[in-house]
Amino acid sequence: MKSGDDTLTLSGSNTYTGGTLINGGTLVASNVEALGTGDVTDNATLALNTGGTFDNAISGSGQVVKSGDETLTLSGTNSYTGGTTISGGTLVATNVEALGTGSVTDNATLELNTSGTFDNVISGRGQVVKSGDKTLTLSGANSYTGGTTISGGTLVASNVEALGSGDIDNYASLQLNASGQFVTANLTTHDNAITAIGAGSALRANTLTQEANSTLAVHLTDSNSGAIVTADRANLGGTLDITGIGNVAKSWTRDAYAYTLIDSDSAIDSDFAQFTVAGMDAKQVDFLTVDGRVNADDDTRYDVTASLSWYADSDNAATDAHGTFTLSEQGHSFTLNTALTDVDATLNPDSATDWDGKSLIKRGAGTLILGAQNTYSGDTDVQEGALWLAETATIGSAGSAQAVNIAANAAFGGHNATVNGHVNNLGNLYFVDTFTVNGDVVNSSAMISGSDQPNNTLTIAGNYTGNDGHLYLNTQLGDDSSPTDKLIVTGDTAGSTTLHITNVNGLGAQTVNGIEVIEVGGQSDGDFRLYKGHVDINAWTYTLKQDGGDWYLRSESDDVPDDGGEVTPPDDGGEVTPPDDGGEVTPPDDGGEVTPPDDGGEVTPPDDGGEVTPPDDDGEVTPPDDGGDITPPDDGGDITPPDGGDVTPVAPQYRADIGVYLGNQWMARNLQMQTLYDREGSQYRSADGSIWMRFKAGKAESQAVNGNVDIDSDYSQFQLGGDILTWSDGAQSVTVGLMGSYINASTDSTGNRGADGSQFSANGSVDGYNLGLYATWFADAQSHRGAYIDSWYQYGAYNNSVDNDGLSASRYDSAAHAVSLETGYRYDIALSNRNTVSLTPQAQVTWQRYSADTVIDDGGTRISGQNDDSWTTRLGVRVDGKLYKESGRIQPFMEVNWLHASDNASATFGDTKVSQDLPNDRVEVKVGIQANVSERLSVYAQAAGQKGKNDYGDASFSLNMRYNW
Repeated sequence: MKSGDDTLTLSGSNTYTGGTLINGGTLVASNVEALGTGDVTDNATLALNTGGTFDNAISGSGQVVKSGDETLTLSGTNSYTGGTTISGGTLVATNVEALGTGSVTDNATLELNTSGTFDNVISGRGQVVKSGDKTLTLSGANSYTGGTTISGGTLVASNVEALGSGDIDNYASLQLNASGQFVTANLTTHDNAITAIGAGSALRANTLTQEANSTLAVHLTDSNSGAIVTADRANLGGTLDITGIGNVAKSWTRDAYAYTLIDSDSAIDSDFAQFTVAGMDAKQVDFLTVDGRVNADDDTRYDVTASLSWYADSDNAATDAHGTFTLSEQGHSFTLNTALTDVDATLNPDSATDWDGKSLIKRGAGTLILGAQNTYSGDTDVQEGALWLAETATIGSAGSAQAVNIAANAAFGGHNATVNGHVNNLGNLYFVDTFTVNGDVVNSSAMISGSDQPNNTLTIAGNYTGNDGHLYLNTQLGDDSSPTDKLIVTGDTAGSTTLHITNVNGLGAQTVNGIEVIEVGGQSDGDFRLYKGHVDINAWTYTLKQDGGDWYLRSESDDVPDDGGEVTPPDDGGEVTPPDDGGEVTPPDDGGEVTPPDDGGEVTPPDDGGEVTPPDDDGEVTPPDDGGDITPPDDGGDITPPDGGDVTPVAPQYRADIGVYLGNQWMARNLQMQTLYDREGSQYRSADGSIWMRFKAGKAESQAVNGNVDIDSDYSQFQLGGDILTWSDGAQSVTVGLMGSYINASTDSTGNRGADGSQFSANGSVDGYNLGLYATWFADAQSHRGAYIDSWYQYGAYNNSVDNDGLSASRYDSAAHAVSLETGYRYDIALSNRNTVSLTPQAQVTWQRYSADTVIDDGGTRISGQNDDSWTTRLGVRVDGKLYKESGRIQPFMEVNWLHASDNASATFGDTKVSQDLPNDRVEVKVGIQANVSERLSVYAQAAGQKGKNDYGDASFSLNMRYNW
């Protein structure tokens, strides 16, 4: 603690950690480590006469003084209130709060290498340097006189006094962004730097210098009445970029605009080398006549004139009037909030444009935004890029018969807007919130919801014809009351249209009437088809059904539901990941947070030639976040009809790929199962060891979700093993070996039939490897009569694939552990001629642990819940004979088993658990024969079958070969 009125200097490199308290006088630190590593409470004066980085946190009511010639950096978040004085060297602040909350007296150099808003008031004769690549805002009424240097990043002045009164040297980016006039000495924008004067801002400088390759950006508004820049002298060069034109309310009238950009006390030296409008070369902006130059009659003034080409003849502009709007650069937009009306009566008869004065053409990859009630009566041709109608904007007068023609690779649409006329669509027609066409629509390409949430409506107050067109809608897939986008046609429909549905936070549910997505008021002859015939979410499949002329999304089978099922309904929505199609068609943006349409990754919308940058009309479209306050559908249970009457119970239609996920799981588990006799055969020898191989192939049939999904699997397995250790004391023996196998299985799955007769299928496969070891003990080492115990362990790793009828394709990994313990007792019955018959009762228990990756499919469904344990027990009896034929032996056998399983294969789709209908109890029969090819080589062939409830069946054939050393 420093107390008293004297001055104390600490010069050592101290390491104390308890902090420093200054209650009186002055504490001088002449070493950056003099105050240890603790916090500093400064209630008097802390003088830092050193260099380096001082990162101790400083608080208290005192002041900080930077002295000496070195450079000192303050990096902490400091809260001291007594102010900062810089009397020598350079003080660098790398934290916007490094200098506490008091004022700064800068009599040397203050360097700000940070971001955020610096609110401290700066005075003194020193200079301020902005360094680093970040953006920093100066907001105080500053009075320092040493000048300002911007060496990196962006410096924003949000107060007209923020930059003091000295010279300004800009080597990076300076933004003057405060209402009123900035007054400075000299302002120089150096090579490759940019100085931007924002809306409502003005500048007074002794000398304005724009060096070669620099940029002066000025935002003009209709409120600019005087000169934007006044100076004693102006030296011009580089680029002049005018913004604001066309982007302010009521930005255009029939009169041309004229601005005085620069008013100099002396003749303006030179001129800008390039003139751009919102970054676009002014010569390429054909819809505006924009010119900037030194006034021919007064060389102390630099003037900018601008007029809309639509009204050029009535404005007496230098160019002829025309109705073409070309925005060449993708990402650029132009907002026009003044109505376009017919001007055919004022056209110059000698015009070379051959324009009719009442039609509009949109060209170029940029976006034109119309924000007014436009009454021009000619056609609108969107040939390139995008034309967007901002909120409440219109094209045409009521009852107009004009047409909007959307070319291929072009986009048109709007937010709460209206077209009074017809629409011929060869490109993309977007709609947000409500969009009305009071006329006929011919759709030869795509009509797309321009929001990423449902409840957007496209209303066609006329007839609709689909010319192999597409319609993209967002729906929260659930029950009948689910939010959805909608197409409303008050007239007739004809032709063919493919409907693409993007699920937005829906969990799936059973429906009754369905979710209405298309409403038809007239003759409903149009053929609407759902892409791929169905859309899936969680365990549910939805199809498109026409009913009474309207079209509905329904999840409904043709069967009465079974109340004994093993389907766990969704609850709170779980973690459903929204789909993403990765497309590059971005709809125009009317100011809301509009996200381009997403078809779930199933179909890429027609290409509009690039990424159209959304315009902004202050719309209020808010995209969904995490589901918000949207009440998820229930579990598809009891549904009360609107009138309270009786509803015939219906069952949902389940997605077909349920069977593939469950089939892959069952095949991996099933192909780990084996018995001692499957591996060893019937012929035993007391040998030093053996090597064996086994091939198995078969077919399995089962069901899932209470018989609603059929599963058919074909499988094969190649297994190889060998004994690595044998032991015998003459009476009993133990054998230990290693084994490995490759498995491959393919599964075809068919979902239940929908109420409309639809039925869908999926397919997939699993392949991988099992590695393990086995150990067998025989009480009788010679003949293997009597008791035995066999055990084995296997680990398997597998690759899985699922193809859901083209809707989605998934790849995932899985693994399984298995441990088995088997025992039995063999009885031999002697026959004549050395022949014998053996009877072997057996018992086996097997534990398995299966796990699989979580999958999020292309439709947004999260498939998980495949990590589970299971137990399988087996009780059986085996009868085999040993028949001697000349020098060889033939051993026919038959085995009957009762298998009992503790658990089904299951998975969770979203929050809906589904299970395979595997019977708990199965009967298995095996028959086969083994023959000795030689004393050491034997061949073993077996056919096996299993049968159980729920139409479960399995048939296989295997072939073994064994060689004894």
